[in-house]
Amino acid sequence: MKVSKFQKEVINNPVEVYIISKKSGLLLLKYTIVNVAETSRDQLMSGFLVALRDFAKEMDFPEGVTLIRSGNLEARYSSGNYVFAALIIRHPHNQSTASTEPILSGLASEIVSQFEKRYEKDLEKQSKSQKFTPKTFVAFQKEIDKIIDQFSDESHELYQKLVLIEAMYANVPQKWCLPLIKKIGNGKTVNIIDKVPEMYHRRLKKAVKKVNYNSNPVWQIFVVPLIDPNLL
Repeated sequence: MKVSKFQKEVINNPVEVYIISKKSGLLLLKYTIVNVAETSRDQLMSGFLVALRDFAKEMDFPEGVTLIRSGNLEARYSSGNYVFAALIIRHPHNQSTASTEPILSGLASEIVSQFEKRYEKDLEKQSKSQKFTPKTFVAFQKEIDKIIDQFSDESHELYQKLVLIEAMYANVPQKWCLPLIKKIGNGKTVNIIDKVPEMYHRRLKKAVKKVNYNSNPVWQIFVVPLIDPNLL
């Protein structure tokens, strides 16, 4: 996907995926979406995530936890037969991801599903022997790239819909927004700036700024081409 200069300037938030053995608690793979190098804290983070999961089970949550948020840090869990994944997102200004929750949950779930499908025999063997070799799974980082790409179009569609919904809240008339939402839902390409009359661009700018800000870490994950509010 082609990324604009404006988009490149806002991709600066490290987002991490930890894939951890359910049985041993060992970190099998860490993936960083914006190329943050691995550090000595990775195993500590892995142990922390395992401890949170185990604590939830001890408190009679049989499936453990699916989402934990504290301050500007959010951990989203998805569990399989052999591993669980934790998607870690940092929200510099406590932005909300409520509107993008289905996509984020879907991403975490798909990563676990594809990981276990690809390495089922290795995971079964290593789980039985309790001898885990994380190097076995390094190549899966490229698969995560592909999974993220699969969600990119869906994320872009959601982004455009949210902009138009916020535009209506900002008093851009529905007659301009609803037909565009319908076209976007049908998979058609829409240039929102061109389709909304210029007389409403100040209100549209307000909507764009809000959507860009509120879910910025999510748009970064999927490299969604954001509308530059300076064009309005």
